[in-house]
Amino acid sequence: MKKTLLTLILASMLTLTACTSTADTKENSEVTPTEAATEATTEEVTEAPTEAPTENTKVNKINDISNTEKKIVCFVNGQRVGGVMYLPEGEGPFPTVVMISGLGMPYMFFNSEAKNIAKNGVAAVTFDCRGYVPDGYSSEGDFYKDMSPESCVKDILAVTDFISEYSAIDAENIFLWGHSYGGVVTAMAAAEKPDTFKGFIGIDPAYQMPDEFRSLYNEDTETFILDGSEIGETFARGLMEVDIYEKMKSINGNAVILTGTNNTININYPEVFVKALESMPQAEKIVVDGADHIFSEHREELINHTINFIKDNID
Repeated sequence: MKKTLLTLILASMLTLTACTSTADTKENSEVTPTEAATEATTEEVTEAPTEAPTENTKVNKINDISNTEKKIVCFVNGQRVGGVMYLPEGEGPFPTVVMISGLGMPYMFFNSEAKNIAKNGVAAVTFDCRGYVPDGYSSEGDFYKDMSPESCVKDILAVTDFISEYSAIDAENIFLWGHSYGGVVTAMAAAEKPDTFKGFIGIDPAYQMPDEFRSLYNEDTETFILDGSEIGETFARGLMEVDIYEKMKSINGNAVILTGTNNTININYPEVFVKALESMPQAEKIVVDGADHIFSEHREELINHTINFIKDNID
């Protein structure tokens, strides 16, 4: 059962279709069996750059979309990292949450939820790490080939450092929020710079992935194959080297893990969150009855728990 779930999660990433550039197009990428039936809005899809930047344009920028929506462009090792910042009404500064979707899922997947968070007084910043989604939708880098856990951590920290200088952002109250594999790399980022982040929110985080990859491959593996499809060596080797539970011990702020009872990490890998809570004794696990891996029918509860956690932990 466990291997079957991992296979479904990763194999589906390899078959994701590229996002279109038409407004109001629905995202149909799959990460778990339940995700095929869930559509994510892509209202910012037309904001994606249509041309690769030249050396003269590689400047970090925050541009206005509206008074409460800003386009973010940040460069890491010369490659673009792109996304959107949603702000509450007013001048701020506002407590802020940095949100990373699951692997292969573009930043718009939780777009509506980011907007709802902002409507409740918390700025939400959402973006794609380099090589995180097929065809480099809003960020540069080849899917898998230019992405590893460490490269995602670099992107998260670079964007966080950049937005911290923006006047509407309260740099003393920045939180990390990560879904599935995004929950792995955000936990790593929170551990690497524990004083930067006020708290950490894991959305059914896939903490089993490093152990699963170590069980599937070894240091002598030359080509990484999953169900007949080749996956990125940099990604696979990088994940195999991660000791996520040891890293969690360095997280300073409070933390919460949100999960559910319907085909989730919590159900298929019950030992994962036991280990996580042992490494993060300050963390709490909240189980939402009926919720699946992406909270497809429980988004309102997901956001309510997110907002409550942030407001309970800000200075």
